[in-house]
Amino acid sequence: MAYIHTLNSFFRLNKYLKYFLKGCAIILSVLVLVYIVIFTYVSINKKKIISQVTELVGKKLNGTVKIGSVDLSFFSHFPQTSVLIHNVSITDTLYNVHHHIFFQAEQLSARLSFTKLISRKAAINGIRIDKGSFYVYTDTSGYTNAYLLNPKQDSTAAGKPAGKNELRSIILNQVRIIIDDQQKNKLHDVVVNNLEMKLDDRDATSFFFDTKANIFVHSLAFNLERGSFIKEKKFDGEFELRYDKKIKQLQFDSIDINLAGHPFNITGRFDLAGKAPQFLMRLHTKQIMYDFGKSLLTPKIDSALSIVNIDKPTDVDVDLSGPLKGGDPLILVRWRTKDAHLVTPFLDFDNATFSGYYSDEVVAGLPRKDPNSIIVVNKFTANWMGLPLTSDSFVVMNLYQPLLTCNLRSDFPLTTLNDIIGSNSIQLEAGNGSVNISYKGPIEKNNNTNSFVNGVISFKNGLVLYAPRDIELKNVNGRLVFKSSDVFIENLQCLVLNNKVIMDGQARNLLTLINTEPNKVNIDWNVFSPSLNLGSFTFLLKSRKKITANNASKRKLAKLASKIDQVLDEGRLHVTLKASQLLYKKFHAANASADITLLPDSYLINNVSMDHAGGHMGLNGSLVTQRSNYHEAKINVNMENVDVSEVFGAFNNFGQDGITSQNLDGKLTAKINASLGVDDEGKVLPSSIQSIVDFSLKDGTLKDFEPVKKLQNFIFKNRDFQNIRFAELKDRLEISNQEVKINRMEIESSVMTMFVEGIYSNKGTTDMSIQVPLSNLKKRGADYNPLNIGTDKSGGIHIRGRPGPDGKIKFKLDLFNKFKKEKDKEQN
Repeated sequence: MAYIHTLNSFFRLNKYLKYFLKGCAIILSVLVLVYIVIFTYVSINKKKIISQVTELVGKKLNGTVKIGSVDLSFFSHFPQTSVLIHNVSITDTLYNVHHHIFFQAEQLSARLSFTKLISRKAAINGIRIDKGSFYVYTDTSGYTNAYLLNPKQDSTAAGKPAGKNELRSIILNQVRIIIDDQQKNKLHDVVVNNLEMKLDDRDATSFFFDTKANIFVHSLAFNLERGSFIKEKKFDGEFELRYDKKIKQLQFDSIDINLAGHPFNITGRFDLAGKAPQFLMRLHTKQIMYDFGKSLLTPKIDSALSIVNIDKPTDVDVDLSGPLKGGDPLILVRWRTKDAHLVTPFLDFDNATFSGYYSDEVVAGLPRKDPNSIIVVNKFTANWMGLPLTSDSFVVMNLYQPLLTCNLRSDFPLTTLNDIIGSNSIQLEAGNGSVNISYKGPIEKNNNTNSFVNGVISFKNGLVLYAPRDIELKNVNGRLVFKSSDVFIENLQCLVLNNKVIMDGQARNLLTLINTEPNKVNIDWNVFSPSLNLGSFTFLLKSRKKITANNASKRKLAKLASKIDQVLDEGRLHVTLKASQLLYKKFHAANASADITLLPDSYLINNVSMDHAGGHMGLNGSLVTQRSNYHEAKINVNMENVDVSEVFGAFNNFGQDGITSQNLDGKLTAKINASLGVDDEGKVLPSSIQSIVDFSLKDGTLKDFEPVKKLQNFIFKNRDFQNIRFAELKDRLEISNQEVKINRMEIESSVMTMFVEGIYSNKGTTDMSIQVPLSNLKKRGADYNPLNIGTDKSGGIHIRGRPGPDGKIKFKLDLFNKFKKEKDKEQN
């Protein structure tokens, strides 16, 4: 029974299958019949259909149409029919002048609706162009063949509403499209490798294009002088476009495309009507490499952005807007990047994080060209050679002649600068620093007198070693100020060899000359100290140590370090010194001021003034290093009303032991011109002293002066030669080679009147003459007031002093005044 049931089911299924197959056969037969009917109709009416299509083309186009041949294809879009137009071209009326074919194609395929064709309605519902080109040309006078884009007006359709568009697809294959506007200097040149557009005329207001594109851009230049956007780049994507029929505007919103393989999201609109049609495009992408992003822009913008380089991907937004018919677009490019290595013409930064933008319109209304362009970098943080840096903004104006405005700030340990600067002369051993520097000037390296740098570097609790002199500056606090090319030191306080000093200074044109002529740098330096011990600074007399250069390859700023060292070694330092108290061994002064110029191997003492020994002193001169451990000093000293005993004591009796500070009292006024040798320890070499001393000693007292005391052996044994009071002593002393030449000098004293002249020597060559007038025989009491009478006094007793066998001066009577006779003989 089961078998019979199964057999019955099979026959019923077979019956249904037969009905199905029979139905398919009927449908197929009908289609074949329709095909035969259509094919028969098309074959019979081929010429009529071709004529109808070509007539339709001729009615719609304003140009001269040339067609090589026309065929009908029934199979390519079955069951629809296509008209294949081969070697078609369209030219304008001035083609023979400019020789640019508006449109040409090896094959244009127009797909026809058979029912529309029979009813003589608009029958084309699809177009395909293979291996063709469009060339929209405008010459310098303004003539354009773009009028061919506008169809002929149909007088019969005038005033009638436009019917629904029947075109459903457009396909372009290997079609080149060129818009060459020589009047506006604009060139758009693209090759459409493949473009498929499905058209949907949904309603009375909108027209939609479902698009798949593969396009290669040769040129997208709005101004040929500035170059092309996305030049030689591939554009592809699948997206939808919308055409607004009322305002005649092409629109697309947040579509995804690829440029040279990198994804972008684009929103935009294009006006396709009106006297001044506009366009707007907004592009967004993420993680695009900087070099690739620049390559999508014009060469001018690429060159402008190439002043820097970034090694990390960047997020970018681009806004383009402006006129479609000529003129430069408004360009706004914004970017954001993080932790990148940033290379600039001045400095290279690590871990740079910032945002920024580029625009070609700073001042609205001015031409959108390089002089009106700007690059701005905001919220900048980075590291530079270990220093943390921040900046509010970097601004580059006028990309034709770029002008950079920027500021940088940093806080850091001073020791960090050692590896950065790498100076052989200056070592920063402790302390903290901060930098706030701004720059406004050209981007290229500048050698003008203005370096365009302004800012402040502050120091706190610093410890600085100046290696060529082995000197440490302790507890350094102050500010280094940059103004253009000039550098200023403000309120720099420190402890130098236990001397507290407060300094300020300036170096004009330093930032320029350090790169060009560092040996011509002039540094003006002001120093104040409450109490300054010059003995601590005798190291300045020594030659600067030659510091062995460290490994230059490891110095991050080796060139700058070398320039700094060169400035310190070869530059000119002008020092103004003020000290409430000035000390040097036995010398003490108050209210000291000095004007000194320090050259590489010499010191120019321009003006020194001080209160000393109850009076005032002033001097000038020079100190020049002649050889190792020997320096030649030339000084001119003016002393006014100083205590002679203190002066002799302070200056170590001027290198002689004839008359010492213990022998003299009184107020001294003197003018001293001297040259002498000094060693590295500041000691005077007596044999080197050459000097002329013009002096006046008032209220003078000679105490316990052995040569005068010895006169008592000859005369006035009962008078006090221990303490002798003088009238004003005036004379010129000439000191040379450890000899003091005493010109004829009147000594009017409480003991006697005498005239002294001759040579006093530490070398055993003393030869002195003392004339004692007979007027001394008059008694002189304790209240005697000595008065000068002049040096031309004659007569009296002559005494001559010469060294004895023991080297000490021996005085003898010179009855015939042989001293004078020998002197006159030498002079003749």
